Amino acid sequence: SHAVVLDSHFGRIAYVPDLGMDLIRQFRYDHVEGKMLAAGTMRSGPADRKALGPRYLEFHPTLPVAYVINELSSEVSVFDFDRLAAEQLLGAPAAEVASAAPTLRLRQTIRTIPDAFPGDLNTCGRITVHTAGNFVLVSNRGHDSITVFRVNQSLLKAGQLSIVGSFHTRGATPRHFQFDASGQWLISANQDSDRIAVFRFNLATGRLEWTGHEYSVPSPNFVCNVLTHSEEATDEVFDEPAALALSGGSLPLGFPAGPAGLTLPAPAPSPPSSKL
Repeated sequence: SHAVVLDSHFGRIAYVPDLGMDLIRQFRYDHVEGKMLAAGTMRSGPADRKALGPRYLEFHPTLPVAYVINELSSEVSVFDFDRLAAEQLLGAPAAEVASAAPTLRLRQTIRTIPDAFPGDLNTCGRITVHTAGNFVLVSNRGHDSITVFRVNQSLLKAGQLSIVGSFHTRGATPRHFQFDASGQWLISANQDSDRIAVFRFNLATGRLEWTGHEYSVPSPNFVCNVLTHSEEATDEVFDEPAALALSGGSLPLGFPAGPAGLTLPAPAPSPPSSKL
């Protein structure tokens, strides 16, 4: 398993993607005692499919919808969160929790790579829902791209996805990516080319634009956006966000100049990489 995620409505149902079994395992979480009770499972995609490989799950910020990235099948599964089933699970006696009904119901499955690209040459990495709720993004390791989906906001199809496009990450194996605090800049951690790359994200169209900025980081596998602050020992104050690209250590970065008034230091010169 790569993640444990609490439901966005009650915060008391935990979901664990089981990559090897093609399942999402659900648990009732007791926040007082810090315990979890197994509460059944659900498939991470269509019932007649195998080798799905669920990796991560993320909820929409406002809609009762969850998105699961299936690493092996290169697909996103869209689930409705069943509030009634969730209430029944939370109110059930402990002895009945294990037989609880699924609280996520599959509504849509959509591919993350072009149909012409061989599926066995790609595995998916990260999935995230943009904070504005209009787009879902996933990374493709092999196709070396970030695919952007638009979230349908209409009443009957709320939460369903349609593709905006796939955008090359300017490096190999984008294991992880992260937005800055403004949601307008995205950093891709290209693990197998030892680079992180910076993109501008169009909030209206969902398209990614390469900024030309990249940095050498040994085997980056995670990006975390943080707000820097002054330490007690100094009077120096930092008001700008920074990013940490984590490999064996960490590298602080700024962001390109933009609407938020952020700045980016000039990249240190480095020889071209044959992996790019």
